Amino acid sequence: MKKKIPYIIAMILMIPFFVLAALSLGSQGSGNGGKEIVNTNMSWTVVKEDGVLDNNEGMPVEVNIEKDGRYSLSFSWDVEEPGFLTAITITDENGKCVYCDTAFQVQISNKPITLKQGKYSINTVFLATEDEYRKLNAENKMITDQKAIEDYISAVGFDTFAKDSECHFTFEVKLTQAYTAPVWVKALYVVMGLIIIALTVITLVTDRKSNDNIKDGLDNIGIAYAVFSLVVTCVQLFISLGISFLPIADTPGTTSLISFAMIVISVDIIGFPLILGLTRNIPKRDIQKQKFGFFKFLPYIFMTFGIGIPLSFVGSIINTLLTLPFGGSNASVILELLNSSSLLPRVLVVGILAPIFEELIFRKVLIDRLSRYSTFLAIFVSGLFFGLYHGNFSQFFFATGIGLLFAFLYSKTGKIHLTIILHMIVNLFTSVITTTALQKVNAANPNMDMSQDFLMSHPEAFSATILMGLTYACLALLTIIGIIIFIIFAATRKFRLEKIEGEPTIKEALKALFSSKYAWLFILSTIGLFVFSHLPTIRGI
Repeated sequence: MKKKIPYIIAMILMIPFFVLAALSLGSQGSGNGGKEIVNTNMSWTVVKEDGVLDNNEGMPVEVNIEKDGRYSLSFSWDVEEPGFLTAITITDENGKCVYCDTAFQVQISNKPITLKQGKYSINTVFLATEDEYRKLNAENKMITDQKAIEDYISAVGFDTFAKDSECHFTFEVKLTQAYTAPVWVKALYVVMGLIIIALTVITLVTDRKSNDNIKDGLDNIGIAYAVFSLVVTCVQLFISLGISFLPIADTPGTTSLISFAMIVISVDIIGFPLILGLTRNIPKRDIQKQKFGFFKFLPYIFMTFGIGIPLSFVGSIINTLLTLPFGGSNASVILELLNSSSLLPRVLVVGILAPIFEELIFRKVLIDRLSRYSTFLAIFVSGLFFGLYHGNFSQFFFATGIGLLFAFLYSKTGKIHLTIILHMIVNLFTSVITTTALQKVNAANPNMDMSQDFLMSHPEAFSATILMGLTYACLALLTIIGIIIFIIFAATRKFRLEKIEGEPTIKEALKALFSSKYAWLFILSTIGLFVFSHLPTIRGI
């Protein structure tokens, strides 16, 4: 019984730890659970005659900031008939602009912004000509590169604006002091994380099983992956906590780089060597390598999309249903991260490093050790652990589905490079190619004007739109073909597994998995990640 005490305490502390982590880091300066400073909406009519607006500014909103800190800015505006560009500006009492952004119709929720104590004015500025935009840009230094300025002006298409129009304009703005957890909450969450890791390691050392049967093997795998998951998660959370105190935390362009760096440090540099060390004494089964030519491999490329894309929609729907009732965004954190990142880090971290290390960790290491008991169990655990490890509903179903397919392919061929290639293909396509295409459209056509007149008069916007259309058409085609091939494979029993002498039935294997207390330790650690991912939105922080 004494051996079980560290395990029991770790299990009890797990969910409170992730709740404290969510309370400490969930907002990261972008939540709206703090003190409300401004919440107002206005509407008025803007008249334009012969290209000249009768009024170039809306009604200013005066704000008094009582203390330095992070604030959450939410705003939206809507114009009945696009005929001018709109900017939202925040200026201090000396007239210095601290925030400026331009768009046509837009809705921004929980934009993090750092403000110092003092008085500020939130205002809208209407821009009907490119000269007016150049003047605003020169005053506020939104874009400094001259070519970028010209590209933006071309994308806006001031020359296509109607010379005469009367537009009804609606503007809503909300400024909230971002939720900040008390120091004792942050301190308690750090201490609790360290305690859980220590207790899990003690359990690993004092209660190692003999590996003689399937339950022992599952226990040893479960505790090893629980330690791996907790260490990787805590490294990321502790780095996030440290960075949250630095001024670079809200600096444009650095958030995505910091996130990518945390992934590399926690998973590739720390996590991978850790899991190798934790599993080195667990006996392996040498999976016999099979010849597998290109034409045998090709169907798996299609099936990766045929399985992954529909399941990603399932995850997106569930994420939307979970967050929208609480005023959250229906976009996943990963999607927002990718859309705000530059190409090179995405290719390196998402397209290359993640497939290599994730396949080694969740396919090679795990399947080699569990397949000696049951091939089905090894495949099922590989897919389930991989999906749970992502820690959010947006990715869980997608990752579990392709994880099962990759696990089957590795178990069938014994060639880990095949699943790494598949993983690279899907990551590069969905996270790099489609994201880059969408970024190009946003840059070349910021108002998303899909009218024929605009696209024909703006070649950059036209080519970017065509590229995005072709990208999603290709993705849809790959998905449809993949679904058809998957149905054929299932109907012709090509997913049938070869039996190992003496291996348990599927029912027995599943019973062993869900009765393994150390497998549940890993599962609970990843359920905690779901809590961390979704609690801030549900709680409005």
